Amino acid sequence: MFATRVAACGADGATRMMRATMWSPSLASEAAVARSRVSSRRSAVARGDVNLCRQRRHLYRQRAARDVRASAERVDESDDADITTALARTLASKAKALYVKSDMVIGVSRGEHVAELMRTVSEDIRSGALTNIKVVACEALAAKEAAVCGLEIRSEDEVRMIDVSFVQPSECALVVVNGEKSFGAVLGRETTPVQPDLERQKRVMASSSKVVLLKELFVDKVGGSIPCTVPADDWEEYAEELDDLLLGDAEVWRRGATFDANPRGGKNPYISSDGSHTLLDLRFEDPINAGRWECGLMLDGKPCGPYELQQALENDVEGVIAHGLYMQADSVITVNPETMEAVEIKRD
Repeated sequence: MFATRVAACGADGATRMMRATMWSPSLASEAAVARSRVSSRRSAVARGDVNLCRQRRHLYRQRAARDVRASAERVDESDDADITTALARTLASKAKALYVKSDMVIGVSRGEHVAELMRTVSEDIRSGALTNIKVVACEALAAKEAAVCGLEIRSEDEVRMIDVSFVQPSECALVVVNGEKSFGAVLGRETTPVQPDLERQKRVMASSSKVVLLKELFVDKVGGSIPCTVPADDWEEYAEELDDLLLGDAEVWRRGATFDANPRGGKNPYISSDGSHTLLDLRFEDPINAGRWECGLMLDGKPCGPYELQQALENDVEGVIAHGLYMQADSVITVNPETMEAVEIKRD
């Protein structure tokens, strides 16, 4: 059995397993060590933002290097909040300049970039630079941020149309669909301070004439964890259907109060306030290398793109109310790492 596993792992995997057995008294111990390694990295890897703070600091260092006064400063862990704020201001300023005009209805999601956009819009309203701006929130947390900024909030049913929605995804990648450039985004990985409302967010985005994503960094491929909303009643039945669809490709975990609770959601599995739905996380991880699949996503044992997975979730599984994949964004406002300026990338 061990020889079979070594062969399946390839040269690199075999080397790691042989090293493990040099100090492991038995195969059981070796397996326990492997499980421990997987567990210790599972949460960060599945969220898809393992190096997010490190990359943010790298971007900020590039900016500081061009500033003589900041050339001697060292950016460390304590500066993460300042870096995030600086990036948020850069992206929010670009988004407002390109898209926000008086007499508009705008949709807003959670996230520090969108929160900064709301703050700057609020300042312009108070100064008279903007008038008659109404906000439709994608979820309760975004509504709270808008209220703190003093913006006029409307529900999706109170407006005829949303001119533009600004959304901060959990991750975003450039993808090619039918030969045309597009964007693959994942929404709803965040668990704090409140769980996401994917169903409401998708409704707001579907009602928008334009959807603009704000994301400072792109990933090479969409992957990691994809959240799905399913009915709270009989959630195990829907989880079983998803497990059958993704057998060998992804693990199905119920969302708990913390991201890495356990496959059944731990002591406090998430249930919506009205008791109608819960969240399942589809964790696309390589069991051999203990991380995201190199190709990003898998389906039927083969690499697939986010569009193929989206079609499977919407057409092949009963009970999926909403999922975190989003492929219809019109553009992404991001940061050019060479110039540290905000730029807009549009889909073909």
